Amino acid sequence: MIRLLQNKWLVVAVGALAYALTTWYCLQPQKQLQEAVAVLRAQQSSRSVTPGGPSWTFHNPELSQLVAELKDERETLRLRASQLDELEARLRAERKEIYAVTQAVYQLRAELDTVVTRVTAEESVNLKKLAKVYATMSPEGAGRILKEMDDSQLVKILTLMKESETAPILESLGLGGKDEARRAALISNRLRLTVSPPKKPAPP
Repeated sequence: MIRLLQNKWLVVAVGALAYALTTWYCLQPQKQLQEAVAVLRAQQSSRSVTPGGPSWTFHNPELSQLVAELKDERETLRLRASQLDELEARLRAERKEIYAVTQAVYQLRAELDTVVTRVTAEESVNLKKLAKVYATMSPEGAGRILKEMDDSQLVKILTLMKESETAPILESLGLGGKDEARRAALISNRLRLTVSPPKKPAPP
């Protein structure tokens, strides 16, 4: 045995074998490759990103609060827009109603003006003077002159006269035919609907 150990070549062979076994055990290329692959896969999974941009899977309280506030604001704006649309529709409908009422009032006023004769305070002074002049005339003479006036002016003058004075003049206006009688009847009806200016209160 000692001789074998003293053999130089045997010692070299044993040393080479031991070195080879130690190197193979320490290195083990296949195992190291598997470990490296596992490490790389773990790193890739921890750094995975969504296609086209960064990952949003992480939890951020501030971002969540901001998103919630934006949703609430959008809902508030939507409700506000809906309320404004309803208000606009209601105002449009009310405007149509007001326009219809205004047109009806204008039409009624126009119809009333054709029926009702109004004597203003400004013209009543001159009309009273004319009424006194025609009252002093004979009914036939006043009737001949008043026939040439338009109905509105004629009614205003007769309104400012006494009933005892207007009756003979109307009788004179109705003489001469059917048309004259019809005109006298219309004038009599308009006298009933004549509006005179209010009388001024007497001084104390």
